Amino acid sequence: MIAIEQVAFLEILTFIAGALLFVAIGSLVSFLLRPQHPNTEKLYSYESGEEPVGSSWGRFNTRFYVMAIVFILFEVEIILLFPWATVWANPALNEASGGLWANYTAISAVLFMTLLAIGLAYVWSQGHLAGIQLPLPSSPFSSSVPKALYDQVNNHYASTTSEATVHSTNSTPTP
Repeated sequence: MIAIEQVAFLEILTFIAGALLFVAIGSLVSFLLRPQHPNTEKLYSYESGEEPVGSSWGRFNTRFYVMAIVFILFEVEIILLFPWATVWANPALNEASGGLWANYTAISAVLFMTLLAIGLAYVWSQGHLAGIQLPLPSSPFSSSVPKALYDQVNNHYASTTSEATVHSTNSTPTP
């Protein structure tokens, strides 16, 4: 007699073998059907329609790399929250454990979110979320209009903009 665990293992093994077979057959068919006539134009590096300028080994700002890594880390950690939600929402587990399983998942989710918040605070305090900000060059232009007049116009439009947003949030749409 076959145990239920062996049947479940055979199901999983069948799915894995099927997936590997599907990938292998797809790769073989695409290799056999694609044209294989490389030339200089096809081997030319292409990105977003722009002609490459200079060497591909050029220097770039490392803050791009740090931002990408932080983004990937937080995306992966957010994906890890889904198992907690499914376990917490499973009434069979909660009834079988007398509610202890729900408490355990809630506590571990809160601890995990706290760890995420601490990590976010650290990255933010290090300035990695500020982005790439280039210094603005000062303009040699000097105006004959007094600075006080510029400030008066800016203050007028700043107050008009803030009043418009207040009116738009308080008003109800009319048919």
